[in-house]
Amino acid sequence: ENYVQVYDDLYDLSTVSLRYFTVYGPRMRPNMAISNFVSRCMNDESPVVYGDGSQTRDFTYIDDVVRANARLLTTDIADGEVLNIGSTDTVSITALAEVIRDAIAPGLAIEYGERQAGDAEHTHADVSKAREYLGYEPTEDITSGVERFIDWYRGNREWYESLVRSS
Repeated sequence: ENYVQVYDDLYDLSTVSLRYFTVYGPRMRPNMAISNFVSRCMNDESPVVYGDGSQTRDFTYIDDVVRANARLLTTDIADGEVLNIGSTDTVSITALAEVIRDAIAPGLAIEYGERQAGDAEHTHADVSKAREYLGYEPTEDITSGVERFIDWYRGNREWYESLVRSS
C-alpha cells in the first residue's frame, strides 16, 4: 500500500488499494478450509478443523469482490484510498465446518487437529470506507455462499477435486 501511494505521488497515477478478506467461491484456491471441508464431506470423511475451532474469519464471496472492483472502474471517488472488502460477518471455523457438513453429510463428526503455526486467531473487515466510497454492501452470507460453492464444486469435481486433495 505504501509503494502504491509513492508511485501515485511520483507519477500522478490514480490508485486504490483493496484488502480482500478470505475470498471464496468458484475456482477458489484449492488449499483453503472451505474447499477442503467440502471435499472431505463429499468423500464421506469428517472435516478436520485445526485448533479448537474458535478462530474466526470474515469469509467474502467472490461476487462481492467482483462488484467492488467493477464499481471502481466507473468512478474515481476512492482514488488514493485503502478499502477493506469483506462480508462483515465473522464465522468461526467450527461453524463453517458445521455449515458445510450439514449441507453435504449431516451424520459426519467434526474432527480437531493440532493448530497450525502462524494461523491468525481472528480476521474481520471494517467495510465502512468501501460502503462510503462505493456504496459497497456484501450480498452473500456464509450459508448461501457455501451452498453456491458446493453446487459449483459438484459440477466441477472431476478436475477440481484432485487439486484440493493434493494441496
